[in-house]
Amino acid sequence: MSWSGTTAQQIAKAVRRGDADAAIVVDHHLRRIEDHREAEGALTSVRKIESLAEAAAVDEIDNRDSLPAAGVPVAVCEQLAVTGHAPRLGSNAAVLPIADTDHQAVQRIRGAGAVIVAFGRSSELGLWPATDDDGNIPANPWRPDRGVGGPSGGTALAVATGAAPIGIGLDGPGSAGGVRTAAAACGIVAYSPEHVPADINTDPEHWLGAHTGVMATTVEDAALAYAALTHRHPRSTGDPGRLRIAATNVAPLPARVDDDATKWLLKAVRSLTDLGHETFRAKPRFGARLTPASSGAWTCAAYLRSLKCGPDGLQRRTKRLVSVGEKTYLRGLFGGVLGDGNRVRRHLEDWFDLEDYDLLITPGLPAAPPAAKEWSTETLRANVTHLASTAAFTAPFGLAGLPALIVPVGMRSDGAPATVQLVGPPGSTGRLFDVAAQLIAKLRPRRYAPGLSWD
Repeated sequence: MSWSGTTAQQIAKAVRRGDADAAIVVDHHLRRIEDHREAEGALTSVRKIESLAEAAAVDEIDNRDSLPAAGVPVAVCEQLAVTGHAPRLGSNAAVLPIADTDHQAVQRIRGAGAVIVAFGRSSELGLWPATDDDGNIPANPWRPDRGVGGPSGGTALAVATGAAPIGIGLDGPGSAGGVRTAAAACGIVAYSPEHVPADINTDPEHWLGAHTGVMATTVEDAALAYAALTHRHPRSTGDPGRLRIAATNVAPLPARVDDDATKWLLKAVRSLTDLGHETFRAKPRFGARLTPASSGAWTCAAYLRSLKCGPDGLQRRTKRLVSVGEKTYLRGLFGGVLGDGNRVRRHLEDWFDLEDYDLLITPGLPAAPPAAKEWSTETLRANVTHLASTAAFTAPFGLAGLPALIVPVGMRSDGAPATVQLVGPPGSTGRLFDVAAQLIAKLRPRRYAPGLSWD
């Protein structure tokens, strides 16, 4: 039996009970990384020696009952600091000094007993909804001619191919929809936790990629990872009761929504109706400034993040975005004439409240994942014209800081994964996980792409 492909919950339970050694579990995942080409290009570094040593340390703990993620292998985005590792901000031109402390998310997942096995490739400065650099183009396991999304596309691909059952990636404003965009491209579950949008002038640190989200192949594993990151006891999914759920296939940012995305959204909505929920066709209210606020957040994030490494050597699309962001930030346009995440959030909160909706459901992506190509060598105009629409459904909710969850629901007619996004008002995390679990139980999508094997 190989532990690769096993859920995080099963691994943690076995390690806590002493039915499995964490070192063996980690070794199986390292072998998966080494022996299978599906994850080629996904990882920029593998912690083979360190992860085996850390797994052995977990095995030495007498009381493992207090470790909810005991022995669980985890892939983290290369931009997150891990002690002894130099964070790579998505390209060789943006490598920071070796970290002497862990990022808070890394500290917490390790504190829960998990083991960091590898670093997943990211788009440069966490800005782009596709992951490639320096000629390295990770291929989608469902359709090799398609990419893996971004910014944490490498981490999503690692989870989607069994290299690790849990992934920790970037999220928040200016991150191209965060973990949800990459997860939707790779056909896995992803959760972006609720956060209050930070004021860019008084708290710019929150624009440097400080927010994180989780990825997994099951709702229960995503909930386990989120609980570990928030120092909470893992919560089992249950019956959320009868809910009022709004649905829309109208993209909040400019994008063409194709027939497959609409078809699978309707199928998910019918399933929710069959499960006893009330469903309504509705159009959320983001306010008149969503598009300029999203653009302003994206450009300002580019400028602020570039300060960590300097602009020299960055991809030309990134340099151009940094230049625009510098003007936007220094002139105080974001948060002023362009609007900001707080205003978008207030409009959405009012909409949920006034219409009495419990959740919103949208497509995960407006169409198939973007082509597997060197987007990093294209101009900013080409990226905006052909790539930015990938995050049309995911980016607005990262800007507003509302909790949102990507749920796989099936396979598109073109062979790419089909996903939907569940979004809730503040405080709806448990409800999101409950409904996601209901949808997956009803529609029974594949956990892994066709063709992946563990022989």
